[in-house]
Amino acid sequence: MATNLFEAFPRIAYTLDDGDTEQVVVDIFKRVVLSKEFQENSAYFETYDVNHGETPEELSFRFYGTESLHWLILMTNNIVDPRFEWPVSEENLLKVVEDKYGGENNIFAINRAINSKGYQIETFFVLSEESTHTNQIRVTIEADGINYPLAFDESPYLAGYESNYDIENSKNESYRNIKIIKPEIVQDIVTNYQKFINV
Repeated sequence: MATNLFEAFPRIAYTLDDGDTEQVVVDIFKRVVLSKEFQENSAYFETYDVNHGETPEELSFRFYGTESLHWLILMTNNIVDPRFEWPVSEENLLKVVEDKYGGENNIFAINRAINSKGYQIETFFVLSEESTHTNQIRVTIEADGINYPLAFDESPYLAGYESNYDIENSKNESYRNIKIIKPEIVQDIVTNYQKFINV
């Protein structure tokens, strides 16, 4: 039974020089997905919360006794790119936030602030006093004839907001709960995968 992701993929002839030479390569554009009916049948799965730092390869080994079925875990959860759709560790999450926003306190999220009357305030940045962001957008709200700044997180008219870290952490946590195909049916799934990947 081939369990490596690319072992069962079909091969195609590929050329870069208008057909003068050909090379046989793996057809990486083939993809197999589980049917909707299968995915909705809870009898085939167990749920699992991914621990901090766990990889698909580690879970493959834990549940199936081999790291080479990591692709099955990804396929089961409709994960195309685990770099962006798999939970990262706390350390890596901080790095993601820093790389994306320049630090967790630099810019707070657009469209996430709620004013003191409970209204969602649209399309602005909420900045912390320590922000080093170079394009600080100053947004004001008029009340009693005075323009109050909404750009800083201590504004009396700002009841709540989610920081960039909060947003990214929520997204990261949403990736944590996954489905694992029960080990007793894995061989049937792999056999069908091999059949359909070559169609």
